[in-house]
Amino acid sequence: MKKALSLVIFIIFSIILASVENKVKADICHEGLGNCNQCDERCKAKHGPTAQGDCNNIYQICTCNYDCGPPPPAPPRRQCSGGTGLCDTKCGNPCCNLSCARKYPGGSGFCDNSLGHTLLCQCQYPC
Repeated sequence: MKKALSLVIFIIFSIILASVENKVKADICHEGLGNCNQCDERCKAKHGPTAQGDCNNIYQICTCNYDCGPPPPAPPRRQCSGGTGLCDTKCGNPCCNLSCARKYPGGSGFCDNSLGHTLLCQCQYPC
């Protein structure tokens, strides 16, 4: 009886362990990337360094295999600076901000008085 009970406990433990192990393993996703030119490089660029590009030599089609899950974070965007001229003394920062947004996509601005009495509209925008 003790041997049978031990065997049942062992089987239950094995089933639990196997189900937990399957949850830990990441699923593999596949995406077609067209022709085979630089297949592995394009796959890694799109889905991260652990992705693997595989070229089907018969059909010349690139398949990208990668861990399913959130994509790798995008590289930070650089910020560039520009300007739109003098600030309107009556409107100030709101007008400067609007002017920067019109001139530079995603831009924002502020009035800068670091040159003494002259207010210049300084802009920052992604580039």
